[in-house]
Amino acid sequence: MKIKFFALAVLLAASATSYSQLPPEPNPEGDPLPLVPGNNGTGGGGHSNPKSPILVPEVYLNGNVLTFSEALEGTTVQLLDEDDNVVFSDFIEENQTSIVFPTTLFGSYKLLIVCSNITFYCEIQL
Repeated sequence: MKIKFFALAVLLAASATSYSQLPPEPNPEGDPLPLVPGNNGTGGGGHSNPKSPILVPEVYLNGNVLTFSEALEGTTVQLLDEDDNVVFSDFIEENQTSIVFPTTLFGSYKLLIVCSNITFYCEIQL
């Protein structure tokens, strides 16, 4: 009986280890995008010494629709291609909570969200 329990425990531990080594699914539906504040590698504005914690906006991507958990009035949203060329740019108006990217855009892009003097960025797949 102890041997069977031990063998079962080893089998479960091995399967848990192999499952945890799988790469995470990129932005599963329902999860916010993993935005990072700071310099985006294109000379964009980071905030070098904030005096208070930076609140990262919650942004979701579903297909080609980018949705914000709250209105980000006065914010600029940009998509950059692999050469850091701006291929899409939009300014968020009052009470606007989403942006629809053109369906002609597909592939990997760098998403930039510029809120006053802080740039948030991450890689997305359209």
